[in-house]
Amino acid sequence: MMCAPIRALAQESFSGAWKIEKSEPAPWAKTPDMLDAKEIKRLIGTTVEFKANAITGPAPLACKGPHYEIKQYDADMLFQGALAEYGDPATTPDKLADKIGFSKRPVASLVTGCASEIEFHAIDGDHAVFALNNSLFRMVRAKDAAATKSTP
Repeated sequence: MMCAPIRALAQESFSGAWKIEKSEPAPWAKTPDMLDAKEIKRLIGTTVEFKANAITGPAPLACKGPHYEIKQYDADMLFQGALAEYGDPATTPDKLADKIGFSKRPVASLVTGCASEIEFHAIDGDHAVFALNNSLFRMVRAKDAAATKSTP
């Protein structure tokens, strides 16, 4: 019996192509000037693909030789702890996570081991979210590769 490498197994639930559908301000972004409109426009509609030995897509998401690991996070650990550290003090990390769409805990999160340190958090089997520069980017599993915008 042949076994797949551990790092390939870790990314299995995220493997394949994902389209970045939309963006919204992260809960910790208190003013519009905290957002990078040019970067948001550049990323929306692009595709990120998780392969065993690489992540393809736009910078800074692309990565050669990722070291995948799936972690199970409670709300206070999502987005590297930002919901707990920078979220609205009038609410809790759990309420913020619910508002984002994380209805179940713990949340399966793909840690890539890449220099960008961006983590991808699963909402369900076909939807995920990542944070970058005070924005949350929502991704959907690409069903039709022809319908996705090519990435550099």
